[in-house]
Amino acid sequence: MSILITGATGFLGCRILRELLTREGDDTVYVLGRGDGQQLRKRTEAAVTWLDAPPLPPGALERLRFLSGDITVPGLALSAEDRARAVDGLTELWHSAALLHLRGDPAPLHTANVLGTRQVLQLALEAPAAHVFHVSTAYVAGRRTIGHVREDDLSEEYGFQTSYDESKYTAERLVHAWAERHDRRATILRPSLLMTDRAIPPGLPAQPLDALLRLLDDGATRSRSVTRYLTSARLRGEALHIRVQADAAGEGNVLQAEYAAKAMVRAADSPDVPAGVRTLHVTHPHNVSADAAATALEARYAGISVQLVSEVTDPTPLEALIASQGETALAFSAHRRTYDRTQLLRAVGDLPDPEPIDAAYLARAFGATKAPLPV
Repeated sequence: MSILITGATGFLGCRILRELLTREGDDTVYVLGRGDGQQLRKRTEAAVTWLDAPPLPPGALERLRFLSGDITVPGLALSAEDRARAVDGLTELWHSAALLHLRGDPAPLHTANVLGTRQVLQLALEAPAAHVFHVSTAYVAGRRTIGHVREDDLSEEYGFQTSYDESKYTAERLVHAWAERHDRRATILRPSLLMTDRAIPPGLPAQPLDALLRLLDDGATRSRSVTRYLTSARLRGEALHIRVQADAAGEGNVLQAEYAAKAMVRAADSPDVPAGVRTLHVTHPHNVSADAAATALEARYAGISVQLVSEVTDPTPLEALIASQGETALAFSAHRRTYDRTQLLRAVGDLPDPEPIDAAYLARAFGATKAPLPV
């Protein structure tokens, strides 16, 4: 028997792969990704071995096989020989590869997240015994801001905040249609915003949060008006009081990436999964307040205080930069919705809930170095 995984060199995918390698048994695990086999092996092993939990059993990495492919190319760019190897004895297909952009051209998102999913499902047709595990996102709930989102909810009536959310919604629709048409089993896994409070060495899969923080760092570096403003404030020895237009009463769902991977693989081991699609919210049982995120930003940057306000009048250059660069992310502060976890809890059995996430955890995840904003 064998397992195949896409996205194994990504932030979540490498953690899923490590969990898969700790299972009992000696199933061959095929890693499908870009680059030749040697390059793919190097990237995969670096990502998996940097993690220190769960412990890898002896010989775990020897179970890995590498397939050079690309989810954005018809046929996954697999040779006929590699395609035959991939589906021979395949019992689980984990589709974790995805493109995550919150801004910009939506076309690459559709190509990777929608058409890529279609390519993976076509491969799964050649392995009738394979259970498909599709990694989606809890943000397919779109612009819905209130209420309790059930795991089986899948609607476009609220619209979407980003093209990424919409692409993952469309991919879920494909999974449902595929499973119904071919009487197949599929599990959709919807994680919320995943983080880790461990510093990640350069060259290894970065967490999604880093992209948001880079918008602020890079914007401050490139903007002459912001640079002058920051330099002047430091010369005067003044603290920077930053107003951010956001809902102070808003909440977000954040989950430890390590826990998410453990819960997903534990859910995959749950017995008696019927044909059709089950959807699991891989989310934290408690949301985090927007105020906690503001406190974490204060811990990251020396000499700033952050105030969440309903409107910023006469913004400073830095406040204007935050409003323009972080507009998409700040829109999530309006959320008060919660996520149903009934089917997840049934699937993971006695797995304890994740540890709480508070301002201190967020500060570590934000890289709380107390460095000043770059100029």
